[in-house]
Amino acid sequence: MKQRIIVAAIGIPLLLAVLCVLPPFATAVLFGAVCCIGVHELFHVQGLGDRKAAMVLCMVSAAAVQALVLLWGYGSVLYLILPFLVLLFLLWVAYYEKDKPFGTEGLAGAVFSGLLVPLGLAAMTALRCGENGRLLVLAPLFVTFTGDSGAYFVGRSMGKHKMSPRTSPNKTIEGLIGGLLVATLGMVIYGLILRAFGISCSLGKLAVTGLLCGCCAQLGDLAFSLIKRQYGAKDYGRLLPGHGGAYDRFDSTSFTAPAVLLLFLLLEVF
Repeated sequence: MKQRIIVAAIGIPLLLAVLCVLPPFATAVLFGAVCCIGVHELFHVQGLGDRKAAMVLCMVSAAAVQALVLLWGYGSVLYLILPFLVLLFLLWVAYYEKDKPFGTEGLAGAVFSGLLVPLGLAAMTALRCGENGRLLVLAPLFVTFTGDSGAYFVGRSMGKHKMSPRTSPNKTIEGLIGGLLVATLGMVIYGLILRAFGISCSLGKLAVTGLLCGCCAQLGDLAFSLIKRQYGAKDYGRLLPGHGGAYDRFDSTSFTAPAVLLLFLLLEVF
Protein backbone atom coordinates (compact mmCIF):
# COMPACT_ATOMS: atom_id res chain seq x y z
CA MET A 1 0.00 0.00 0.00
CA LYS A 2 2.84 2.41 0.85
CA GLN A 3 4.40 1.85 -2.57
CA ARG A 4 1.05 2.49 -4.29
CA ILE A 5 0.61 5.79 -2.45
CA ILE A 6 4.15 6.99 -3.20
CA VAL A 7 3.91 6.08 -6.90
CA ALA A 8 0.50 7.76 -7.17
CA ALA A 9 1.73 10.89 -5.37
CA ILE A 10 4.57 11.24 -7.86
CA GLY A 11 2.92 9.84 -10.97
CA ILE A 12 -0.37 11.76 -10.98
CA PRO A 13 1.20 15.26 -10.96
CA LEU A 14 3.65 14.16 -13.67
CA LEU A 15 0.79 12.78 -15.77
CA LEU A 16 -1.19 15.99 -15.39
CA ALA A 17 1.86 18.05 -16.33
CA VAL A 18 2.37 16.04 -19.52
CA LEU A 19 -1.30 16.22 -20.50
CA CYS A 20 -2.18 19.76 -19.48
CA VAL A 21 1.04 21.80 -19.45
CA LEU A 22 3.28 20.38 -22.15
CA PRO A 23 2.32 20.54 -25.87
CA PRO A 24 0.32 17.73 -27.59
CA PHE A 25 3.58 16.16 -28.74
CA ALA A 26 4.26 15.13 -25.14
CA THR A 27 0.90 13.35 -24.90
CA ALA A 28 1.66 11.40 -28.08
CA VAL A 29 5.10 10.44 -26.77
CA LEU A 30 3.67 9.37 -23.40
CA PHE A 31 1.02 7.07 -24.83
CA GLY A 32 3.35 5.84 -27.54
CA ALA A 33 5.69 4.73 -24.76
CA VAL A 34 2.81 3.20 -22.78
CA CYS A 35 1.76 1.20 -25.85
CA CYS A 36 5.30 0.01 -26.59
CA ILE A 37 5.76 -1.13 -23.01
CA GLY A 38 2.36 -2.81 -23.25
CA VAL A 39 3.49 -4.77 -26.31
CA HIS A 40 6.48 -6.06 -24.35
CA GLU A 41 4.25 -6.96 -21.40
CA LEU A 42 1.69 -8.85 -23.44
CA PHE A 43 4.28 -10.81 -25.42
CA HIS A 44 5.89 -11.97 -22.19
CA VAL A 45 2.55 -12.79 -20.54
CA GLN A 46 1.78 -14.97 -23.57
CA GLY A 47 5.19 -16.63 -23.35
CA LEU A 48 6.28 -15.17 -26.71
CA GLY A 49 9.11 -12.96 -25.50
CA ASP A 50 11.58 -14.65 -27.84
CA ARG A 51 9.59 -13.64 -30.96
CA LYS A 52 11.66 -10.45 -31.20
CA ALA A 53 10.83 -9.51 -34.79
CA ALA A 54 7.08 -9.64 -34.15
CA MET A 55 7.50 -7.70 -30.92
CA VAL A 56 9.51 -4.95 -32.61
CA LEU A 57 6.96 -4.73 -35.43
CA CYS A 58 4.16 -4.26 -32.92
CA MET A 59 6.14 -1.62 -31.01
CA VAL A 60 6.84 0.32 -34.20
CA SER A 61 3.17 0.11 -35.14
CA ALA A 62 2.05 1.21 -31.66
CA ALA A 63 4.32 4.27 -31.79
CA ALA A 64 3.35 5.03 -35.40
CA VAL A 65 -0.35 5.17 -34.49
CA GLN A 66 0.31 7.99 -32.02
CA ALA A 67 2.54 9.84 -34.48
CA LEU A 68 -0.03 9.63 -37.28
CA VAL A 69 -2.87 10.86 -35.07
CA LEU A 70 -0.71 13.73 -33.82
CA LEU A 71 0.36 14.83 -37.31
CA TRP A 72 -2.61 14.05 -39.55
CA GLY A 73 -5.57 12.98 -37.41
CA TYR A 74 -7.31 9.71 -36.69
CA GLY A 75 -8.15 8.90 -40.29
CA SER A 76 -4.48 8.67 -41.25
CA VAL A 77 -4.13 5.45 -39.23
CA LEU A 78 -5.95 3.63 -42.04
CA TYR A 79 -2.73 3.83 -44.09
CA LEU A 80 -0.90 1.86 -41.39
CA ILE A 81 -3.28 -1.08 -41.08
CA LEU A 82 -2.51 -2.92 -44.32
CA PRO A 83 1.33 -2.73 -44.10
CA PHE A 84 1.19 -3.83 -40.47
CA LEU A 85 -1.03 -6.82 -41.18
CA VAL A 86 0.98 -7.87 -44.25
CA LEU A 87 4.24 -7.85 -42.31
CA LEU A 88 2.65 -9.57 -39.31
CA PHE A 89 1.24 -12.41 -41.41
CA LEU A 90 4.59 -12.83 -43.15
CA LEU A 91 6.24 -13.21 -39.75
CA TRP A 92 3.50 -15.60 -38.68
CA VAL A 93 4.33 -17.89 -41.61
CA ALA A 94 8.10 -17.44 -41.16
CA TYR A 95 7.95 -18.43 -37.48
CA TYR A 96 6.02 -21.56 -38.37
CA GLU A 97 8.55 -22.49 -41.06
CA LYS A 98 11.36 -22.12 -38.50
CA ASP A 99 9.48 -24.45 -36.13
CA LYS A 100 8.75 -21.57 -33.76
CA PRO A 101 4.99 -21.32 -34.25
CA PHE A 102 3.49 -18.04 -33.23
CA GLY A 103 0.03 -19.52 -32.87
CA THR A 104 -3.37 -18.00 -33.52
CA GLU A 105 -3.48 -16.58 -29.99
CA GLY A 106 -0.08 -14.98 -30.53
CA LEU A 107 -1.32 -13.44 -33.77
CA ALA A 108 -4.41 -12.08 -32.01
CA GLY A 109 -2.25 -10.71 -29.20
CA ALA A 110 -0.01 -8.97 -31.73
CA VAL A 111 -2.97 -7.29 -33.43
CA PHE A 112 -4.38 -6.36 -30.02
CA SER A 113 -1.17 -4.81 -28.70
CA GLY A 114 0.23 -3.45 -31.95
CA LEU A 115 -2.93 -1.91 -33.35
CA LEU A 116 -6.13 -2.04 -31.27
CA VAL A 117 -4.84 -0.78 -27.91
CA PRO A 118 -2.77 1.98 -29.59
CA LEU A 119 -5.88 3.05 -31.53
CA GLY A 120 -7.78 3.30 -28.26
CA LEU A 121 -5.10 5.31 -26.45
CA ALA A 122 -4.52 7.50 -29.53
CA ALA A 123 -7.88 9.06 -28.68
CA MET A 124 -6.03 10.78 -25.81
CA THR A 125 -3.73 12.41 -28.35
CA ALA A 126 -6.70 13.34 -30.54
CA LEU A 127 -8.48 14.97 -27.59
CA ARG A 128 -5.34 16.86 -26.60
CA CYS A 129 -4.88 18.20 -30.14
CA GLY A 130 -8.43 19.56 -30.33
CA GLU A 131 -9.90 22.83 -29.12
CA ASN A 132 -9.66 23.17 -25.33
CA GLY A 133 -7.52 20.04 -25.41
CA ARG A 134 -5.82 20.77 -22.10
CA LEU A 135 -9.12 20.15 -20.33
CA LEU A 136 -10.88 17.70 -22.64
CA VAL A 137 -7.98 15.22 -22.53
CA LEU A 138 -8.75 14.72 -18.84
CA ALA A 139 -12.28 13.42 -19.52
CA PRO A 140 -11.33 9.73 -20.09
CA LEU A 141 -9.16 9.71 -16.96
CA PHE A 142 -11.86 11.48 -14.97
CA VAL A 143 -14.62 9.03 -15.90
CA THR A 144 -12.31 6.03 -15.42
CA PHE A 145 -11.11 7.18 -11.99
CA THR A 146 -14.56 8.10 -10.66
CA GLY A 147 -16.10 4.90 -12.00
CA ASP A 148 -13.35 2.70 -10.57
CA SER A 149 -13.52 4.47 -7.20
CA GLY A 150 -17.29 4.17 -7.05
CA ALA A 151 -17.17 0.48 -7.95
CA TYR A 152 -14.47 -0.20 -5.36
CA PHE A 153 -16.10 1.54 -2.40
CA VAL A 154 -19.67 0.44 -3.16
CA GLY A 155 -18.45 -3.10 -3.81
CA ARG A 156 -16.48 -3.21 -0.58
CA SER A 157 -19.36 -1.88 1.53
CA MET A 158 -22.42 -3.38 -0.18
CA GLY A 159 -21.24 -6.03 -2.64
CA LYS A 160 -22.89 -9.42 -2.25
CA HIS A 161 -23.52 -10.76 -5.75
CA LYS A 162 -20.49 -11.74 -7.83
CA MET A 163 -20.50 -10.29 -11.33
CA SER A 164 -17.77 -12.32 -13.03
CA PRO A 165 -16.21 -14.69 -10.46
CA ARG A 166 -13.91 -16.47 -12.93
CA THR A 167 -12.59 -13.34 -14.64
CA SER A 168 -12.47 -10.89 -11.75
CA PRO A 169 -13.50 -12.51 -8.44
CA ASN A 170 -13.69 -9.25 -6.48
CA LYS A 171 -16.17 -7.52 -8.78
CA THR A 172 -19.81 -7.45 -7.75
CA ILE A 173 -23.05 -6.36 -9.38
CA GLU A 174 -23.53 -3.80 -6.63
CA GLY A 175 -20.05 -2.43 -7.33
CA LEU A 176 -20.83 -2.22 -11.04
CA ILE A 177 -24.01 -0.22 -10.42
CA GLY A 178 -22.25 2.03 -7.94
CA GLY A 179 -19.40 2.61 -10.37
CA LEU A 180 -21.78 3.58 -13.18
CA LEU A 181 -23.70 5.99 -10.96
CA VAL A 182 -20.52 7.64 -9.67
CA ALA A 183 -19.09 7.86 -13.21
CA THR A 184 -22.29 9.57 -14.35
CA LEU A 185 -22.16 12.03 -11.45
CA GLY A 186 -18.44 12.51 -12.01
CA MET A 187 -18.94 13.65 -15.60
CA VAL A 188 -21.57 16.15 -14.45
CA ILE A 189 -19.04 17.55 -11.98
CA TYR A 190 -16.48 17.58 -14.79
CA GLY A 191 -18.95 19.61 -16.86
CA LEU A 192 -19.33 22.15 -14.05
CA ILE A 193 -15.54 22.48 -13.95
CA LEU A 194 -15.49 23.10 -17.71
CA ARG A 195 -18.16 25.77 -17.32
CA ALA A 196 -16.05 27.42 -14.63
CA PHE A 197 -13.32 27.72 -17.28
CA GLY A 198 -15.78 29.32 -19.68
CA ILE A 199 -16.43 26.23 -21.83
CA SER A 200 -20.10 25.82 -22.73
CA CYS A 201 -21.30 22.20 -22.49
CA SER A 202 -24.45 20.16 -21.93
CA LEU A 203 -24.55 18.59 -18.48
CA GLY A 204 -27.24 16.14 -19.58
CA LYS A 205 -25.14 14.90 -22.49
CA LEU A 206 -22.11 14.65 -20.24
CA ALA A 207 -24.18 12.51 -17.84
CA VAL A 208 -25.01 10.15 -20.73
CA THR A 209 -21.33 10.14 -21.68
CA GLY A 210 -20.40 9.24 -18.11
CA LEU A 211 -22.87 6.34 -17.98
CA LEU A 212 -21.82 4.85 -21.32
CA CYS A 213 -18.11 5.38 -20.73
CA GLY A 214 -18.46 3.88 -17.27
CA CYS A 215 -19.71 0.72 -19.01
CA CYS A 216 -16.71 0.86 -21.35
CA ALA A 217 -14.33 1.22 -18.41
CA GLN A 218 -15.75 -1.86 -16.70
CA LEU A 219 -15.56 -3.83 -19.96
CA GLY A 220 -11.96 -2.75 -20.52
CA ASP A 221 -10.97 -3.84 -17.04
CA LEU A 222 -12.64 -7.22 -17.50
CA ALA A 223 -11.08 -7.77 -20.94
CA PHE A 224 -7.54 -7.15 -19.73
CA SER A 225 -8.18 -9.20 -16.59
CA LEU A 226 -9.38 -12.10 -18.72
CA ILE A 227 -6.09 -12.14 -20.62
CA LYS A 228 -4.16 -12.32 -17.34
CA ARG A 229 -6.40 -15.09 -16.02
CA GLN A 230 -5.96 -17.08 -19.21
CA TYR A 231 -2.17 -17.04 -18.87
CA GLY A 232 -2.02 -17.24 -15.07
CA ALA A 233 -0.45 -13.79 -14.57
CA LYS A 234 -1.18 -11.56 -11.58
CA ASP A 235 0.04 -8.37 -13.26
CA TYR A 236 1.24 -7.44 -16.72
CA GLY A 237 4.55 -6.12 -15.42
CA ARG A 238 6.41 -4.25 -12.70
CA LEU A 239 6.70 -0.84 -14.31
CA LEU A 240 4.98 0.89 -11.39
CA PRO A 241 5.68 -0.65 -7.96
CA GLY A 242 2.43 -1.58 -6.29
CA HIS A 243 0.42 -0.83 -9.44
CA GLY A 244 1.71 -3.37 -11.96
CA GLY A 245 2.53 -2.71 -15.59
CA ALA A 246 1.42 -0.22 -18.22
CA TYR A 247 -1.57 -2.36 -19.17
CA ASP A 248 -2.58 -2.63 -15.53
CA ARG A 249 -2.87 1.15 -15.29
CA PHE A 250 -4.25 2.09 -18.69
CA ASP A 251 -6.47 -0.91 -19.45
CA SER A 252 -9.77 0.91 -18.91
CA THR A 253 -8.48 4.11 -20.50
CA SER A 254 -7.88 2.30 -23.80
CA PHE A 255 -11.66 1.70 -23.85
CA THR A 256 -12.92 4.97 -22.36
CA ALA A 257 -10.76 7.34 -24.43
CA PRO A 258 -12.20 6.40 -27.85
CA ALA A 259 -15.68 6.21 -26.31
CA VAL A 260 -15.35 9.74 -24.93
CA LEU A 261 -14.05 11.06 -28.24
CA LEU A 262 -16.86 9.41 -30.18
CA LEU A 263 -19.63 10.49 -27.81
CA PHE A 264 -18.37 14.07 -27.67
CA LEU A 265 -18.73 14.16 -31.45
CA LEU A 266 -22.00 12.22 -31.79
CA LEU A 267 -23.82 13.93 -28.94
CA GLU A 268 -22.40 17.36 -29.79
CA VAL A 269 -21.62 17.92 -26.10
CA PHE A 270 -19.93 21.27 -26.79
